[in-house]
Parts: sequence; structure tokens; C-alpha cells
Amino acid sequence: MRRQKLKDLVLDGYLLEKDEAKELIQEIIFGYYYDRNDMEFEIAIEEIKMDMIYYEDEENFERCAVLKDILDRFE
Repeated sequence: MRRQKLKDLVLDGYLLEKDEAKELIQEIIFGYYYDRNDMEFEIAIEEIKMDMIYYEDEENFERCAVLKDILDRFE
């Protein structure tokens, strides 16, 4: 269910978007994780990392790119 919600939030063509659009998508996705985890930053980041592994296994590399970009923003 959670991943289906995330799929609905991610736009197809993320890799082709301009930087401004990518940043907006990242903010929306991070907001989803942050809210879902009761505004616990560390837990949200851990969930993003776990989902990135899941999407990598599913060969859904566009969604991996979104999550990786989010993680890169916080490193």
C-alpha cells in the first residue's frame, strides 16, 4: 500500500526533468516519508534507504534516482 502511494507521487520522466522540477518532486516525496514517520527525520531517511533497495531489486531505477537524490541532499 505504502509503495503504491509512492508510485502515485512519482512522476514518470523524472530523469528528463529540469532541476527545478526535480527539486519539487524530491520535496513532495520527502514530505510523504517525513509525515508518514511522524516527522522523525532519521526514521524517514532509513525508510527511504530501505525503499531504495526495494526499487533497485524491482529494477525501478527512475524511482531509485529520486530517492538517491533526496539522500544526497541530506548528506
